[in-house]
Amino acid sequence: MRALAVVVTVPVALVAWQWWDDRGTERTLAPVASAVAGRPVAVDCQSVWASLVDALPRHGEVRFSADGVPEPRLFLTHPTCDRLQAFASSRSHDELRCLSTLDWGSDRPLLPGTPCYEEASSTVYALLTLAHEAYHVVGVTNEAATNCYAIQAMAYAAAALGAPPPEAVLVAQAMNALEPLQGGGYGTTQCVAGSELDLHPETPTFPTEQPLAPPGPP
Repeated sequence: MRALAVVVTVPVALVAWQWWDDRGTERTLAPVASAVAGRPVAVDCQSVWASLVDALPRHGEVRFSADGVPEPRLFLTHPTCDRLQAFASSRSHDELRCLSTLDWGSDRPLLPGTPCYEEASSTVYALLTLAHEAYHVVGVTNEAATNCYAIQAMAYAAAALGAPPPEAVLVAQAMNALEPLQGGGYGTTQCVAGSELDLHPETPTFPTEQPLAPPGPP
């Protein structure tokens, strides 16, 4: 009986620990998402158990009512939450160091398949997803526009989760370089300074304003 009790207790403890860990991640991410959206936003992290049977091709989502009203909460998949929690918990982000070595004056400083992309992309896309879904919460439905707005919020999100400002700015630059290459309606050639998607067209700075702050709603 004692052996059976141990066998039962260990899985229960593991589930409880995972639940508590997920709630901690949600508490870390919610203030950042709220600042980006400009309204209170709750974050739901997918459990590791749910992720094992989730075959949907997504990183996050926001549900809309039949009337087109978004819920004041966003959902992030377990890998996305896990990457963001690891980012927020670390004092250094070795996977992003290569970004400082790129030639940002070139036409294509970062491309899929390159060593730096392989190192940095999981963190870059996780930060993009957090900001992207936050803009869905305020009612933006066009994916290319949402992506562009999110890129402009990425430096703030990265800094709010503990990145030094120069590193946070590089994260936004990385995604801005990758954005025109995205398919499926997520990319646009209009995500540039002075366009209708520029949240601060009155300044020449893009995609990140200084000092770092949430760029605000569209």
